[in-house]
Amino acid sequence: MNTSRRVHGICLKSTPTNVCVRQLNTTISWFVWKGDIFRVPLSTLYRSKGEGGWDLTDLPAKSHVLFLYRKRQVMKQCKITSAWMRTWGLNVKGANPLLRDIIPENLEYLRRFAMYSAYVDEQGFMESKRTYKRRAYNTLCHISRSETGIQDMRISKIWPSTDWNTVWKNIPCNPVPGGTKASWYKVTHDIIPTIVRLHKLRISPTDKCNNCGMHDTLQHRLIECGKGPQICQWTTQKLILFLRTIPTIIPSEWLFTSTMCTVASYATACLHVDTG
Repeated sequence: MNTSRRVHGICLKSTPTNVCVRQLNTTISWFVWKGDIFRVPLSTLYRSKGEGGWDLTDLPAKSHVLFLYRKRQVMKQCKITSAWMRTWGLNVKGANPLLRDIIPENLEYLRRFAMYSAYVDEQGFMESKRTYKRRAYNTLCHISRSETGIQDMRISKIWPSTDWNTVWKNIPCNPVPGGTKASWYKVTHDIIPTIVRLHKLRISPTDKCNNCGMHDTLQHRLIECGKGPQICQWTTQKLILFLRTIPTIIPSEWLFTSTMCTVASYATACLHVDTG
């Protein structure tokens, strides 16, 4: 709530500076990950869930939308700022924002207003405030991604042959608690801090599991240690029922086939409920 108020307060006068955006992003990242060592970049979390993100609000785009909406409201008022904006022709949609050189350099926020206005039409007569802001937000997000380019995610580079569109579509659609979805989101992005990974970074003195002494890999944590074998066996039985097949057809590495992550998450949630 405090972060939201801070963003809104900043955007009433001008767009936030890069330093301010970095500070807010740091706060958001700390809240989301709570000290986790391995993380998914915020640029990835900004993506839709169908694209491997988490539908996290794009802070720069949101701040620009609030700024654009506020300045268009000011334009309708009889104030000195609105008079300046009309003098510079900012009361009409510009065909090319690069022609706004008449605006002084020290008024960078008005140059930004000219640029955004060229791509976002004004609020329609029958259009609600919420719908208008959502439309402007989607437009500015698209512009930002077009400028920076869409980068391939780390996990898609590691497993390029995986049908990631199906994976990202299935994970959020499962009828399981949000905590289960978040856990499998971490598993799918391969950001679980196993001791083997920590040992490679020289954070841990050993790569052995604290419970059984085996190598603490992702596979070990999921299906070999603790309740892993029980969960794996129970899930495999459910998978056999779902697919109407026999156990010999299910490969031992099925759990790490990305298209099966949704079945595993569902089974894990059901096992948690059944065992209490």
